[in-house]
Amino acid sequence: MERSLCVLTIDDEQIVLDSVRKHLRKEDYELVTVLSVREALKLMDETTVDIVLTDLMMPESDGLEFLQIMKERAPHTPVIVITGYATISTALQATNLGAFDYVAKPFTRSELLSVVDRAAQLVRAAKQRPDDTAANAGGGGQSAQTPSGERTIGEYGWKQLLDDGTVILGVEKRFIEAVGRIQNIFLPSVGDELRQGSVYLRLFSSDLRSHTVLSPLSGMVVEVNQKYVEHPEVLAASPDSEWLVRLQPSKFEFEVGELGL
Repeated sequence: MERSLCVLTIDDEQIVLDSVRKHLRKEDYELVTVLSVREALKLMDETTVDIVLTDLMMPESDGLEFLQIMKERAPHTPVIVITGYATISTALQATNLGAFDYVAKPFTRSELLSVVDRAAQLVRAAKQRPDDTAANAGGGGQSAQTPSGERTIGEYGWKQLLDDGTVILGVEKRFIEAVGRIQNIFLPSVGDELRQGSVYLRLFSSDLRSHTVLSPLSGMVVEVNQKYVEHPEVLAASPDSEWLVRLQPSKFEFEVGELGL
């Protein structure tokens, strides 16, 4: 019988640790909580940890320092950042250091489960394909790669600059596989303005859980791949990563520089 995945949560506030336990206690995870990075590192010497949730701001050693440690110590372990300051700056810092994703406090059960379950899907897939661990586990120091090799915000979104100056935004196939059967897809409308770091794609899986992807750029939506809105099951059936939105970027050079591309 396959063992339950171990989820380690690091936060200096007991109320946050209790909240994580409350939201995940009925799920098939082994839950471990600690109040500091020092305790976490000691525990990881003694226990196999599959997924980590860490607070971004802690007095002794913050989540960004912990991400740097994890890049060397356990580069294929997904690390999810918990932050009370969900800004584009913190998102960029975390993802550039290899964070799998991040959730903002206060988080709902659905929001927490969405990101933890996606991480779990990829961890299990990596265990089934041990020779391809780095490609399938995600996070933990692995930059998100687009079809053209560009890095973007979060683990699953990608962007591609077209000859006419517009940018298409898409989502990697492994994200769709992790979500499972898709019930609904919500995309912005033509004429909508997106800002970098805002949600541009929201999926609802068959179990009614919400899954989101962040926009790597600011700009106006000039085209939407409507076939996926009308027939969400087509996205799951597609053999390749597909574009979803075409954007006229408003701060391309500046924001690409922020992403470190």
